[in-house]
Amino acid sequence: MGFVNAHFIAYATGLGAGTVAAAGSLATVGAMSIVGALIFGQLADRRGARPILAITYGFRGLGYGVLLMADSLPMATLGIMIIGISWTSVISLTGVISADQFGLRRLGTVYGSIFGIMPLGAASGVWIAGRVFDETGSYDLALQISIGVGLGAALLIGLPRYRQLAPEVHSMPLAKPGEMPASE
Repeated sequence: MGFVNAHFIAYATGLGAGTVAAAGSLATVGAMSIVGALIFGQLADRRGARPILAITYGFRGLGYGVLLMADSLPMATLGIMIIGISWTSVISLTGVISADQFGLRRLGTVYGSIFGIMPLGAASGVWIAGRVFDETGSYDLALQISIGVGLGAALLIGLPRYRQLAPEVHSMPLAKPGEMPASE
């Protein structure tokens, strides 16, 4: 995701776009992020968060694939719009899966750890993409890596889960609307 924030305008100007047009294209990420969060959130409520998160990461890989093939600003815009669909969707879906997998008692620690470490990966991706560009004069390898990471994440999260790590969560009594949940 860091690639889009840090390198998209340079990538788009390399395709011949002006900087203002490239920035306008980049703005579509936010709009698509809202659409993706609403659609994938509703789908997760119906089908479960795990398969929908896998699909979301698949969209991310697909978006990077479209960017890799882009030869114009409209095609690059389509690529980042596809990436944008997955942009914020992963946040809520990751929270649901974390709660299911590790339990509510550990959710703060697990979720905080995930989103505390994630910026390190994003920063590394930005640096790697810049380094790849400096060495090769092209973002192609960085985009290929991003495709692999997106599709790899989709595959890993889509694998069936065999064991819940915090089974006590399901034995907790549920709170009635307006009530605080019972503590263990």
